[in-house]
Amino acid sequence: MASALFRRLLVQPQAAAALLQQTCGGPRPFQLVQAAALSASAAAAASGKLMGAVVFERLPVVIPEEPEWELDYRQWQQAVRAKYMKQLPSEFINAKESELTDEAGPKYEPAPRITEADKANDRRSLKRRLDQRLFMLVRPKGGSWSLPQQENQEGETMRQTAERALAAAVDTEAVQPYFVGNAPAGHVEADGATLFFHRCQLIQGTPVLRGSSGLGEHVWVAKDELGEYIDRPQLLDLLQKML
Repeated sequence: MASALFRRLLVQPQAAAALLQQTCGGPRPFQLVQAAALSASAAAAASGKLMGAVVFERLPVVIPEEPEWELDYRQWQQAVRAKYMKQLPSEFINAKESELTDEAGPKYEPAPRITEADKANDRRSLKRRLDQRLFMLVRPKGGSWSLPQQENQEGETMRQTAERALAAAVDTEAVQPYFVGNAPAGHVEADGATLFFHRCQLIQGTPVLRGSSGLGEHVWVAKDELGEYIDRPQLLDLLQKML
Protein backbone atom coordinates (compact mmCIF):
# COMPACT_ATOMS: atom_id res chain seq x y z
CA MET A 1 0.00 0.00 0.00
CA ALA A 2 2.77 2.44 0.99
CA SER A 3 4.81 1.59 -2.09
CA ALA A 4 1.81 2.02 -4.40
CA LEU A 5 0.98 5.35 -2.73
CA PHE A 6 4.57 6.53 -3.13
CA ARG A 7 4.56 5.64 -6.83
CA ARG A 8 1.23 7.40 -7.30
CA LEU A 9 2.58 10.45 -5.48
CA LEU A 10 5.55 10.56 -7.83
CA VAL A 11 3.64 9.98 -11.03
CA GLN A 12 0.33 11.69 -10.20
CA PRO A 13 0.92 14.17 -7.36
CA GLN A 14 -2.40 15.97 -7.83
CA ALA A 15 -4.39 12.73 -7.68
CA ALA A 16 -2.47 11.59 -4.61
CA ALA A 17 -3.15 14.97 -2.98
CA ALA A 18 -6.82 14.23 -2.35
CA LEU A 19 -6.05 10.77 -0.96
CA LEU A 20 -3.40 12.07 1.43
CA GLN A 21 -5.55 14.98 2.51
CA GLN A 22 -8.34 12.58 3.50
CA THR A 23 -5.89 10.32 5.30
CA CYS A 24 -4.10 13.11 7.19
CA GLY A 25 -7.35 14.78 8.17
CA GLY A 26 -6.32 18.26 7.12
CA PRO A 27 -4.51 20.26 4.50
CA ARG A 28 -1.44 21.27 6.50
CA PRO A 29 0.34 17.86 6.82
CA PHE A 30 -0.25 17.22 3.18
CA GLN A 31 1.14 20.56 2.02
CA LEU A 32 4.61 19.56 3.19
CA VAL A 33 4.42 16.18 1.46
CA GLN A 34 3.01 17.67 -1.72
CA ALA A 35 5.74 20.32 -1.93
CA ALA A 36 8.45 17.69 -1.55
CA ALA A 37 6.87 15.38 -4.12
CA LEU A 38 6.36 18.11 -6.70
CA SER A 39 9.92 19.42 -6.39
CA ALA A 40 11.57 16.00 -6.39
CA SER A 41 9.63 14.40 -9.22
CA ALA A 42 8.39 16.99 -11.69
CA ALA A 43 10.17 15.14 -14.48
CA ALA A 44 8.85 11.75 -13.41
CA ALA A 45 5.30 13.04 -13.56
CA ALA A 46 5.63 13.53 -17.30
CA SER A 47 6.98 10.10 -18.21
CA GLY A 48 6.33 7.96 -15.14
CA LYS A 49 9.68 6.19 -15.61
CA LEU A 50 11.82 5.91 -12.47
CA MET A 51 15.42 4.69 -12.42
CA GLY A 52 17.60 3.75 -9.47
CA ALA A 53 21.39 4.14 -9.60
CA VAL A 54 24.04 3.16 -7.09
CA VAL A 55 27.03 5.39 -6.28
CA PHE A 56 29.50 2.63 -5.36
CA GLU A 57 32.51 4.21 -3.66
CA ARG A 58 35.79 3.17 -2.08
CA LEU A 59 36.64 5.31 0.92
CA PRO A 60 40.15 6.81 1.40
CA VAL A 61 42.70 4.26 2.57
CA VAL A 62 45.25 6.71 4.02
CA ILE A 63 44.97 10.13 5.63
CA PRO A 64 45.35 12.90 3.04
CA GLU A 65 48.54 14.93 3.15
CA GLU A 66 48.29 18.20 5.01
CA PRO A 67 48.01 21.31 2.83
CA GLU A 68 50.82 23.86 2.91
CA TRP A 69 48.85 26.38 4.95
CA GLU A 70 48.25 23.78 7.67
CA LEU A 71 51.95 22.92 7.85
CA ASP A 72 52.78 26.62 8.20
CA TYR A 73 50.24 26.92 11.00
CA ARG A 74 51.71 23.96 12.87
CA GLN A 75 55.22 25.44 12.64
CA TRP A 76 53.95 28.78 13.95
CA GLN A 77 52.08 27.00 16.77
CA GLN A 78 55.22 25.09 17.80
CA ALA A 79 57.27 28.30 17.76
CA VAL A 80 54.76 30.02 20.08
CA ARG A 81 54.76 27.07 22.47
CA ALA A 82 58.56 26.88 22.51
CA LYS A 83 58.75 30.54 23.52
CA TYR A 84 56.88 29.90 26.76
CA MET A 85 57.90 26.30 27.37
CA LYS A 86 59.81 25.48 30.53
CA GLN A 87 63.36 24.38 29.86
CA LEU A 88 64.19 20.99 31.38
CA PRO A 89 67.68 19.81 32.39
CA SER A 90 69.65 18.26 29.55
CA GLU A 91 69.92 14.89 31.31
CA PHE A 92 66.13 14.58 31.02
CA ILE A 93 65.77 15.53 27.36
CA ASN A 94 68.98 14.27 25.68
CA ALA A 95 68.76 10.61 24.74
CA LYS A 96 71.57 8.29 25.71
CA GLU A 97 73.61 6.59 23.04
CA SER A 98 72.25 3.20 24.11
CA GLU A 99 68.69 4.44 23.55
CA LEU A 100 69.49 5.46 19.99
CA THR A 101 70.52 1.91 19.07
CA ASP A 102 67.67 -0.09 17.58
CA GLU A 103 68.19 -3.70 18.65
CA ALA A 104 64.74 -4.84 17.54
CA GLY A 105 65.60 -4.89 13.84
CA PRO A 106 65.15 -2.61 10.84
CA LYS A 107 63.20 0.60 11.30
CA TYR A 108 59.58 0.63 10.20
CA GLU A 109 59.07 2.19 6.78
CA PRO A 110 55.50 3.08 5.72
CA ALA A 111 54.25 1.96 2.32
CA PRO A 112 54.51 4.60 -0.40
CA ARG A 113 51.47 6.74 -1.13
CA ILE A 114 52.10 6.54 -4.88
CA THR A 115 51.34 2.99 -5.97
CA GLU A 116 52.15 1.08 -9.14
CA ALA A 117 48.55 1.63 -10.26
CA ASP A 118 49.09 5.38 -9.90
CA LYS A 119 52.26 5.24 -11.98
CA ALA A 120 50.55 3.17 -14.70
CA ASN A 121 47.30 5.19 -14.44
CA ASP A 122 45.43 1.89 -14.12
CA ARG A 123 41.91 3.10 -13.41
CA ARG A 124 40.55 -0.43 -13.16
CA SER A 125 42.49 -0.86 -9.93
CA LEU A 126 41.37 0.09 -6.45
CA LYS A 127 44.98 0.62 -5.41
CA ARG A 128 45.24 4.19 -6.65
CA ARG A 129 44.44 7.64 -5.26
CA LEU A 130 44.68 6.11 -1.78
CA ASP A 131 43.93 9.42 -0.05
CA GLN A 132 40.71 10.08 -2.00
CA ARG A 133 37.31 8.53 -2.61
CA LEU A 134 36.97 6.46 -5.78
CA PHE A 135 33.66 5.88 -7.59
CA MET A 136 32.78 2.97 -9.82
CA LEU A 137 31.64 3.67 -13.38
CA VAL A 138 30.59 0.97 -15.83
CA ARG A 139 30.14 0.85 -19.57
CA PRO A 140 28.10 -1.65 -21.58
CA LYS A 141 29.59 -2.98 -24.77
CA GLY A 142 29.27 -0.24 -27.35
CA GLY A 143 27.67 2.15 -24.83
CA SER A 144 28.68 5.13 -22.73
CA TRP A 145 29.95 5.37 -19.16
CA SER A 146 27.44 5.60 -16.31
CA LEU A 147 26.71 4.47 -12.78
CA PRO A 148 25.15 0.99 -12.36
CA GLN A 149 21.39 1.52 -12.69
CA GLN A 150 18.10 -0.31 -13.20
CA GLU A 151 14.47 0.67 -13.77
CA ASN A 152 12.24 0.72 -10.72
CA GLN A 153 9.70 -2.12 -10.56
CA GLU A 154 6.22 -2.14 -9.07
CA GLY A 155 6.28 -2.73 -5.30
CA GLU A 156 10.00 -1.92 -5.06
CA THR A 157 11.60 0.93 -3.11
CA MET A 158 14.24 3.07 -4.80
CA ARG A 159 16.89 1.65 -2.48
CA GLN A 160 15.91 -1.88 -3.50
CA THR A 161 16.27 -0.78 -7.11
CA ALA A 162 19.79 0.50 -6.39
CA GLU A 163 20.64 -2.75 -4.58
CA ARG A 164 19.43 -4.72 -7.57
CA ALA A 165 21.48 -2.51 -9.90
CA LEU A 166 24.63 -3.25 -7.91
CA ALA A 167 23.89 -6.98 -7.76
CA ALA A 168 23.31 -7.05 -11.52
CA ALA A 169 26.67 -5.38 -12.18
CA VAL A 170 29.01 -7.14 -9.73
CA ASP A 171 29.08 -10.31 -7.63
CA THR A 172 27.90 -8.89 -4.30
CA GLU A 173 28.64 -12.18 -2.52
CA ALA A 174 32.37 -11.63 -3.10
CA VAL A 175 32.35 -8.15 -1.55
CA GLN A 176 30.84 -6.40 1.46
CA PRO A 177 28.79 -3.37 0.37
CA TYR A 178 27.15 -0.95 2.79
CA PHE A 179 24.23 1.20 1.63
CA VAL A 180 24.14 4.56 3.41
CA GLY A 181 20.56 5.20 4.56
CA ASN A 182 17.26 4.65 2.82
CA ALA A 183 16.78 8.08 1.23
CA PRO A 184 18.32 8.94 -2.15
CA ALA A 185 21.32 11.27 -2.09
CA GLY A 186 20.00 13.12 -5.15
CA HIS A 187 18.00 12.87 -8.35
CA VAL A 188 18.21 14.19 -11.90
CA GLU A 189 16.26 13.99 -15.15
CA ALA A 190 18.10 11.83 -17.66
CA ASP A 191 17.00 10.20 -20.92
CA GLY A 192 13.31 10.86 -20.34
CA ALA A 193 13.29 9.44 -16.82
CA THR A 194 14.06 10.50 -13.27
CA LEU A 195 17.25 8.94 -11.95
CA PHE A 196 17.61 8.54 -8.17
CA PHE A 197 21.04 7.98 -6.62
CA HIS A 198 21.82 5.85 -3.54
CA ARG A 199 25.29 5.87 -2.02
CA CYS A 200 26.97 2.58 -1.19
CA GLN A 201 30.42 2.08 0.33
CA LEU A 202 32.78 -0.78 -0.40
CA ILE A 203 33.80 -2.23 2.96
CA GLN A 204 35.73 -5.31 1.87
CA GLY A 205 36.65 -7.26 -1.25
CA THR A 206 37.41 -6.47 -4.88
CA PRO A 207 34.33 -6.12 -7.13
CA VAL A 208 34.33 -8.09 -10.38
CA LEU A 209 31.83 -7.53 -13.19
CA ARG A 210 29.32 -10.31 -13.72
CA GLY A 211 29.58 -12.09 -17.04
CA SER A 212 25.82 -11.87 -17.45
CA SER A 213 25.68 -8.13 -16.73
CA GLY A 214 26.22 -7.08 -20.34
CA LEU A 215 28.90 -4.63 -19.15
CA GLY A 216 32.16 -4.50 -21.02
CA GLU A 217 34.43 -2.68 -18.58
CA HIS A 218 34.58 -0.63 -15.41
CA VAL A 219 36.81 2.02 -13.85
CA TRP A 220 37.40 3.49 -10.40
CA VAL A 221 37.77 7.26 -10.72
CA ALA A 222 38.14 10.20 -8.35
CA LYS A 223 35.76 13.15 -8.28
CA ASP A 224 38.00 15.32 -10.47
CA GLU A 225 38.12 12.57 -13.13
CA LEU A 226 34.36 12.20 -13.59
CA GLY A 227 34.32 14.80 -16.37
CA GLU A 228 36.44 12.50 -18.54
CA TYR A 229 33.66 9.87 -18.56
CA ILE A 230 30.29 11.58 -17.94
CA ASP A 231 29.30 13.56 -21.06
CA ARG A 232 25.92 14.86 -19.83
CA PRO A 233 26.43 18.31 -18.23
CA GLN A 234 23.36 18.13 -15.97
CA LEU A 235 24.33 14.73 -14.58
CA LEU A 236 27.96 15.74 -14.14
CA ASP A 237 26.95 18.93 -12.33
CA LEU A 238 24.78 16.94 -9.90
CA LEU A 239 27.53 14.39 -9.22
CA GLN A 240 30.07 17.15 -8.55
CA LYS A 241 27.71 18.70 -5.99
CA MET A 242 26.50 15.43 -4.48
CA LEU A 243 29.91 13.81 -4.09
